[in-house]
Amino acid sequence: MAPHPVWSTRPILVSTLAVLLMAPSAIEIAAFVEMARETPTRADGPGMSLPALPFLFLVGGPVALACTVFAVLPTWSAARWAGRAYTGRDAWWWVPAAAGCVMAVVALWPAVSGGPVTWWWTWLCGTAALSAVTLLTRWAVSRAHPYRKVVGAGALSVATVIGLGALVYGTGLVDEYAPPRVRGSDLAGTWSDGRGGTLRLGADGRAVAVGTWGDHFASDPSHDGCEGTGTWRFEPDDSPWLQTVGIDAGDCWPGKWTVGGTAADPKLHYEYGDPDSPDWYTLTR
Repeated sequence: MAPHPVWSTRPILVSTLAVLLMAPSAIEIAAFVEMARETPTRADGPGMSLPALPFLFLVGGPVALACTVFAVLPTWSAARWAGRAYTGRDAWWWVPAAAGCVMAVVALWPAVSGGPVTWWWTWLCGTAALSAVTLLTRWAVSRAHPYRKVVGAGALSVATVIGLGALVYGTGLVDEYAPPRVRGSDLAGTWSDGRGGTLRLGADGRAVAVGTWGDHFASDPSHDGCEGTGTWRFEPDDSPWLQTVGIDAGDCWPGKWTVGGTAADPKLHYEYGDPDSPDWYTLTR
């Protein structure tokens, strides 16, 4: 049987559906990874992404089509050309090689601000995702009932990701991140924002802020710094996520600070900005 033309209606439709149906697996993987990362707030977990899936399927069509036209089919075309040029046949292993070349260029954009480590992770994750979708498209196009094959592959992929994620966390192979449990005496000392601002929490409950960044900076970034003298108090809780520190040192922070970091490297976090997508001001020991 002659190979199916890459740039034709059937591959375009199959690839678009594949992108849509493999996206939930990528979301679930990201959610599981996020659970292990150090973050100021507890990660939502994979279950919280499920309500967003209907919205993804409703509005994701144009995005999936763009991914098909500008990423999946060019990768498949390049893999087919390389296979015929260098080995005389269209072999599947040229797909990851072509995807790696494509992502090596795409990853340059986030690397501008994130550096080599960001480039490496963007390249690795992008190559894996692009290879998976391209291989699925390549396989399904040549089969009977290709759309049914893609739906089945998408469902199997989601089930596999959830099963493996539950196994990894359930067996303790990977631990979900949680802030360290601390006592009030553990927090006494000098904290820094790394930009010249310091906050000294005395063992006697006295707080001194020098050049720190207050909540009002969101609307007034030209402010020289938030300074003040006052008091502080640690408020423990059974949940490490709910440990808070109240600091009354001028008008810098009207709310509570939360504890983060690790036992060896504790941090204090203050939330500001949009409650739905907050920013964080962080102090380290």
